[in-house]
Amino acid sequence: MEKVKKYFIILVLFFLVIFISGCINILPTLEDDSIAPGKGRLKIYLTDSSGDYKANDSETYSAVYITISRIEAHIAGDNEGDNEGVEGYWIILKEWDEGDISAKIDLIILKEEGISLLLTENELIPNKYTQLRLFVTKASVLIETKSKENKLIEVGTNWEPVEIPSAYQTGIKLIHPFEIIENGDAVLTIDFDAEKSIIKTGNENNGNYKLKPVIKVVTNIFE
Repeated sequence: MEKVKKYFIILVLFFLVIFISGCINILPTLEDDSIAPGKGRLKIYLTDSSGDYKANDSETYSAVYITISRIEAHIAGDNEGDNEGVEGYWIILKEWDEGDISAKIDLIILKEEGISLLLTENELIPNKYTQLRLFVTKASVLIETKSKENKLIEVGTNWEPVEIPSAYQTGIKLIHPFEIIENGDAVLTIDFDAEKSIIKTGNENNGNYKLKPVIKVVTNIFE
């Protein structure tokens, strides 16, 4: 009888251990939000807080797409910060492969939906940084045409290409000094003004579109 009782207790304990183990395995794990020792964190968002997206009196942009290939940050050198004897240099924060759908962004959607889109999140060495560099490889617009009486004539179905001048093909420099501190967070927002950044050249009915970036960078949080 004692033997049976002993085996019964062992069996109960065995199943109890299995049950507890199963419960532990199904518990949700918390995402690790810690920063690596000796590093700080940088998050960069993209938004558009511009206005009515008018190309001219009769044309309005119903979509403005840009394609981003890379974003970089410039570490301050000895003439730009406190790093004696160190030259400034660029580092790549993120690169997008050609054809990556996440690199093609409609700025108007960001505006209409009130979205700040996370472009990149990086852990960086604590330092002063002087600027960002944004590489835009393609841009296009969709046009909605209205009469002078503000009556809708045509909703665009063809994408109009936007020329990117050679000066911007090597990156759009965004001068905005910021600092990364150890175990701290810096959060920047790139505010890309689509309405002011797309310029129509030529006549109203048969013109071309050109990119002339109007962008500001805002520091949201630094701690």
